[in-house]
Amino acid sequence: MKNKKHGFTLLELMVTVAIVGIVASIALWSSSNMLEENRAENFLLELKRNVSYARSQAASSDEIVIVCPVQFNALKRNDQQLSCRSNWDKNKIIIVFIDKINSKEDRDKNKVSYNSPGDSLLRVMEKIGPNDKLKYTGNESMLRFNTSGRITTKPGDFVYCPNSGSGSENVKALTITQSGTAFYLGDSENKCG
Repeated sequence: MKNKKHGFTLLELMVTVAIVGIVASIALWSSSNMLEENRAENFLLELKRNVSYARSQAASSDEIVIVCPVQFNALKRNDQQLSCRSNWDKNKIIIVFIDKINSKEDRDKNKVSYNSPGDSLLRVMEKIGPNDKLKYTGNESMLRFNTSGRITTKPGDFVYCPNSGSGSENVKALTITQSGTAFYLGDSENKCG
């Protein structure tokens, strides 16, 4: 009787490994693209929720409510004063607060800041990813909601670019109207750089 041996030849094993490698590389490319898209969409939807909250808080409390980027390290250190910055990304975190202390002159010069003893911090968003960019086309360092819920700053679009906007893939946008309403636009042709 002949002894039959069962197993794979080296050629069969190499073909199988090559096929698995090709399928894995396609899956990895697709999933990283999907993760970028989800990160951009999730951030802008969270920003939309915070803008809507700021608008409703301003209207219901008869107070001035500010949405602006502040330096992440200053917030982490629990500084008593957090100045609104002009860039919406680059080690920034977005906060929502009731502005009780700043004078009209400071607000007119866009020198708004959160002062811990008197202002009320309402919300703090997640920090923007280190490789991502966020641009506001309204050229403002803040969104200021008056007591009617309207913004008194220039309306515009928030454009979120994952991975520093390399390529135009996965760029998402959120628009802010003069009435203070935020609308998620989805895919955008705008650039962050």
